[in-house]
Amino acid sequence: MIFQNLTLREKKWLFLFLLCLFLWWLYSPSAICSASGTYTITEAELNQLDSNLTKLEQISVTQQQESARLKDTLTKSEQELSQLKSQLNTSTEQLKQAQNSLQNANQLLQKYAAEEKRTRLRIKAQRNFWIGVAITTLTIAVISHSR
Repeated sequence: MIFQNLTLREKKWLFLFLLCLFLWWLYSPSAICSASGTYTITEAELNQLDSNLTKLEQISVTQQQESARLKDTLTKSEQELSQLKSQLNTSTEQLKQAQNSLQNANQLLQKYAAEEKRTRLRIKAQRNFWIGVAITTLTIAVISHSR
């Protein structure tokens, strides 16, 4: 239909314009007095004009309702978008905190691994030292006993 592409405001102005045009045509001297003196409108034409005005009013009401529904939908969508942005910001902050915690835990694990390696090497050195002491003692004992 022709009116579907018009905004609500344009439809209202069109309705008012057509109404004014109709009233001007109805009450203008040229409508009342033509070349022959008078002009009459048939009942069918009057009914058709009335029908057209009724249709325009119905279209206007429908468009107003649709506009209100769309405004509500837009408002709800904007609220949901705001909530989603807030959740995204919260999630981003939590992700940063988790990354920092993971980085700290990784550093602590690396320190712990280095300390454990030093401890292993120290224990190995002590074991080797005591093995050397035991072998030396055993060798001295065997040599002393065999003489």
